[in-house]
Amino acid sequence: MIEFKDVTKSFKNVDAVKGVTCEIRDREVFGLLGPNGAGKTTLIMTMATVYNPTRGEVFVEGHSASAEPDKVKALIGISFQDPKYDRILSAREILEWHAKVTGVEKGVREKRIDEVLAKFGLTGEARKRTWTLSGGTKKKIENAKVFVQRPKIAVFDEPTAYLDVPSRLMVWDMIDELRDEGSTVVLATNMMDEADRMSDRVGIMSRGEMVRVGEPAALKGSLRGRDVIEMKLGVPIPELPGEVSKVEEVKEARFEGDVLKIVLSNGRGLLPHMINVVTAKGGTVQSVNLKEPSLEDVFLYYTGMKLS
Repeated sequence: MIEFKDVTKSFKNVDAVKGVTCEIRDREVFGLLGPNGAGKTTLIMTMATVYNPTRGEVFVEGHSASAEPDKVKALIGISFQDPKYDRILSAREILEWHAKVTGVEKGVREKRIDEVLAKFGLTGEARKRTWTLSGGTKKKIENAKVFVQRPKIAVFDEPTAYLDVPSRLMVWDMIDELRDEGSTVVLATNMMDEADRMSDRVGIMSRGEMVRVGEPAALKGSLRGRDVIEMKLGVPIPELPGEVSKVEEVKEARFEGDVLKIVLSNGRGLLPHMINVVTAKGGTVQSVNLKEPSLEDVFLYYTGMKLS
């Protein structure tokens, strides 16, 4: 559906995107994960024909974003990180205008707008000027533009920024529905739980580069040997780290106070065996915690930096 071929975008002497090559498949949710400034939005803007690549090319459903911008624009709808509309207008006026210019048929336009406003709980505020509304409500209206449009390619840049938890969950459900109806979704986010929950595949961006692409489970699974078992013992037994280290999958074992910390691969499968080893040596296990690699661990491993 979307193909980036060695895409670089420079502003003066700064490369905001550096040689990105990847593809986004038809009808998938592709998460672009990275902190602010990683290049996510710039990459999206090259796909959406807002920027021309300094080098490389973007193809959208076989069309060159540089050579055939009108054909590419017709396929894409974008919810920007910060709302991009005239705040003198009301929510309904914004959605009516957006639906009209993006080609939503007149016969379905009003019904679709009513449905989306109702889902967002905005029916009662639909006629208010948007400059009077809260930041979270303005963000809902920005997202609503795409849900009314239902484009072939739906792009959401930080879709749940400023939203409360119930609204976040609702947006996630609506994105799932959009994908199920046939849209390809590009989700740019710096929220780990959002990328993990929503994405079929994730592209990790750092300092303008695409450093890793894969399914969330596969990316976490690539960090073999980084599961952590933490056992709180009644009394620390000094020889226990050496004893559990005899197990081949164990990479490291040490006490931190009265907690035996074991770094290993296949922590879930070996957890019962680790408990047996400890109790066989007289250890009294008061509590156990298993930590498997998270997307944050993946990001830190491949980029050397924390996301926040």
